[in-house]
Amino acid sequence: MKALKLMILFISVLFLTGCSLSDLVPEPGSQPYSKIENPYTDKAEIDNNDENIYKRTVAGTLKYIDDGDKAGLKKMLCKGLLDMDDTDAGIDALLDGFKGDITDTTYISGDLEARKTAQWSTTEAVACYESEFYVYTDKETYYVKLDMCSVNDREADGKDSVGVTRLHVTTLDKRYGMKVESGFEDGGATEFIDIYTFGDGTTKDVNTKIVGVNKCSILSEYGNSNGYEVLNTSNVWSDNDVWKLTGTTDSISLEDLKEIDYTDEAAVRNVFNSMEQYATSEEDTHCKLYNLTDSDKKVHVYSDNYYDGDDSYRVKFVQIIDISELFDKQDREYVYNYKEE
Repeated sequence: MKALKLMILFISVLFLTGCSLSDLVPEPGSQPYSKIENPYTDKAEIDNNDENIYKRTVAGTLKYIDDGDKAGLKKMLCKGLLDMDDTDAGIDALLDGFKGDITDTTYISGDLEARKTAQWSTTEAVACYESEFYVYTDKETYYVKLDMCSVNDREADGKDSVGVTRLHVTTLDKRYGMKVESGFEDGGATEFIDIYTFGDGTTKDVNTKIVGVNKCSILSEYGNSNGYEVLNTSNVWSDNDVWKLTGTTDSISLEDLKEIDYTDEAAVRNVFNSMEQYATSEEDTHCKLYNLTDSDKKVHVYSDNYYDGDDSYRVKFVQIIDISELFDKQDREYVYNYKEE
């Protein structure tokens, strides 16, 4: 009974604080590459009734990329993708430009998180999986987008859709600020060109083909990830963003952070707008990172906005985080945490 009361109290605290269990720990089944067991070596091994379908597909694909094994990598790609005219050249470009040996990855989603269902078959369940993650090698850091399907789409022009349907790999400088203009049109051709604009302003036309409900394509674009970092400043394990480092030496001490009157919006703006950020994010202008004096940890500030004179300006929280750690190992210390009255 005592244990039950404690559990009820714990759950009640989660609701009152606006947190959920998924905010506190990685989604069940998610793992970095180094922890994934029994990777697939061929799409023919994929069974829709298996467990860890997405992770095992990712692990098998990464192993072939790590080894520079073109024949092996082709075993993981769905027939729809393999039948496209530029896929063979795309595989060569992806493997030729990939540098270093893989040391590990950010968390790769388990089936529950990555699974997207599509009912194109009347006789069996159909499952597609979509996710993205970051790969660390001893020489580079890469963004990877990998989609796959675990059941054959028998109605998609006779093509086999089992296996990896989309494989995109870029360095962080290319991923930062990347945008895509899709050539897909409702009722139009099933094969079209997507135009990618990368963070450095360069563009690339990527041939894309719809097989069932999957957009099949292969893309690699390499530059240099130096000056960029993959950081998780959220309270969600999978919320990783590419940040661009500024190189600033500006910093603020923990003592000065604690002395700020966070109810005085003008004073708060004056402090944080007067310093250059440690890094800037492409995703969220409300999220700021600053150097902490005499520490490798960073000051994470989240606010409604950073514009002078805006009446809605309000800092939501200020915390100290160790950005060198994966999310579930980060030591987070709150300096200030705003709560709605």
